[in-house]
Amino acid sequence: MPVDLPTRAAPRRGRLLFLAVLGLMGLSGAGGAVAGGHGAGGASAGGPSAPPAQAARPLAVFLGDSYTAGAGATTASLRWSTLVAREAGWTELNQGGVGTGYDTIAESNGCGAGYCPAYVQRAMQVVKRAPDVVVVAGGQNDRPALATEPDAVRAAVNETFRLIRQGLPDARIIAVGPSTPTPATPAVTELDSWVHAAADEVDAEYVSLLAPTVIAAPMVVPDRVHVNNTGHLAIARRVLADLRAH
Repeated sequence: MPVDLPTRAAPRRGRLLFLAVLGLMGLSGAGGAVAGGHGAGGASAGGPSAPPAQAARPLAVFLGDSYTAGAGATTASLRWSTLVAREAGWTELNQGGVGTGYDTIAESNGCGAGYCPAYVQRAMQVVKRAPDVVVVAGGQNDRPALATEPDAVRAAVNETFRLIRQGLPDARIIAVGPSTPTPATPAVTELDSWVHAAADEVDAEYVSLLAPTVIAAPMVVPDRVHVNNTGHLAIARRVLADLRAH
């Protein structure tokens, strides 16, 4: 099932399943408390009510890895990024790249293409979309590089956020730290602190998935890497809760 595409209308069965998930979240419709952005519009005074135009919804680009792409979810409509975008009232553009990280590329055995660049190399692609909101998530695929070239990873984290802020001075930028299906190692915890510091440097919001830990053992699928629908829901809840706190 392709998941790296902009959100499309879900079939009736998928729609009912999505509504059931929202019921579990205790949410309904688009949550104006976290909507934000520069593209929101409203009905003109004195005229008949009309459904809001899709183009008026803030555009949110999600830059990330397989978790962002929706690996482990039964449908793209139940991945965490789509749950967040729908509740926040954003139009989602999902740029999750399987196997990628801030400083980690993926080849055909990971992302399914001949070459998938790292976040820092894709930052300008995000800028070219001129979004109202940018969500950068992940980093767990950088773990091998953390053991051999930690300074390069930290530089890539800083440069990713610097490039996005420089190209989108008025955008809302949200940094979602790395997650892990197993207890976080000191290296992953340090990476999370780098993401937090880089977000602060460019006046971005930061969401931790490690403090406290979001992912529990029953959420992990048989590959022991990704999470199921419950895991995606848990990530969405954490992100939405933190966005409401800002």
